[in-house]
Amino acid sequence: ILVFIILSSVSLAAEDPVRAHSPRNHVGYWANWEKLGQTGTGMMTAFGAFLHKGSFCRNWFNLLDLLVVGVSPCPGVPMSGCPRVGVSLTSACPPPQHVVQCVFVAIRTIGNIMIVTTLLQFMFACIGVQLFKGKFYSCTDEAKHTPGECKGTFLVYKDGDVSHPAVRERLWHNSDFNFDNVLAGMMALFTVSTFEGWPALLYKAIDANAEDQGPIYNYRVEISIFFIVYIIVIAFFMMNIFVGFVIITFRAQGESEYRNCELDKNQRQCVEYALKAQPLRRYIPKNRSQYRVWAMVNSTAFEYIMFILILLNTIALQSKPFNYVMDLLNMVFTGLFTIEMVLKLIAFKPRVGSRDRGGVGVGGSPTSKKKGVIQKCSIRPREVL
Repeated sequence: ILVFIILSSVSLAAEDPVRAHSPRNHVGYWANWEKLGQTGTGMMTAFGAFLHKGSFCRNWFNLLDLLVVGVSPCPGVPMSGCPRVGVSLTSACPPPQHVVQCVFVAIRTIGNIMIVTTLLQFMFACIGVQLFKGKFYSCTDEAKHTPGECKGTFLVYKDGDVSHPAVRERLWHNSDFNFDNVLAGMMALFTVSTFEGWPALLYKAIDANAEDQGPIYNYRVEISIFFIVYIIVIAFFMMNIFVGFVIITFRAQGESEYRNCELDKNQRQCVEYALKAQPLRRYIPKNRSQYRVWAMVNSTAFEYIMFILILLNTIALQSKPFNYVMDLLNMVFTGLFTIEMVLKLIAFKPRVGSRDRGGVGVGGSPTSKKKGVIQKCSIRPREVL
């Protein structure tokens, strides 16, 4: 199953988005049908079709998988953003099933929150109607600001080329999203809550002048507070409440599996930790000279010195006007960090030091060349922690 999923993902990534009828897309199309047939035949053979209890088609998640993978290869069906894989993950992995079940359970428990959110949406829409009703109209000719003036034709110079003017008709039109009524206002606010294209609506609101009047640039900048408050209350606060309820329900559903267990959650975690715990290993070199270097790089003073160097390096990177001084400081810090890496290689040996992920990240931190100067990355999480 996992191999089929990987192959389907590879075929999806190999599609040609420019040429829809390219040979590569045809190969991927028929490969999807082949994997769908192989997987469906295997599932039907293993679990049966629908006649007996526990068969494939008696599970709602299997039917959902069958619908998704059956429609996705069909031509003319828009599936952008949807994984067109031969095998859906819903039936292969139990956690997604639990998530879907928790969403339905959470919907039944957050009805009051949905009502409150709808009322707040209605309230903001009413305020928007009072503020912006009939004020989002404009003329295609930006020099005209009233319906009476917006008549006739005007010249448009594409890309500023005055040698090729184009004649356009003046039209007095409304914005696609407006506040002329409550329903239109709720739809406009919904686009704001999705964070898709809402800055254009904000700019129209700021430029809104009066009813049946064209926009004036930055006429009321303070009106942006309306959208800021809406985003904080609806998009952040209320939406996070929905997500929080789903997470809480998911945890409650997970705890319900252990309702017959005599151990509570903390006791179960202690038992799991005891079963999975591994003995701590601490490398101490036997060589006397190497032991001295090892003790130095593990000392608290060494850690503080390197932390101070990291802070100074970060401060130097922020000083853009002082490019020459910054380049010199970067060379100094690069040398100091290189000395640190060499000392740790001497103390821990390459074989032992490579086992520490933090040490590998510090030793292999990315470098870049700028004006002939090597700059070492100052992000060193292991040292900071």
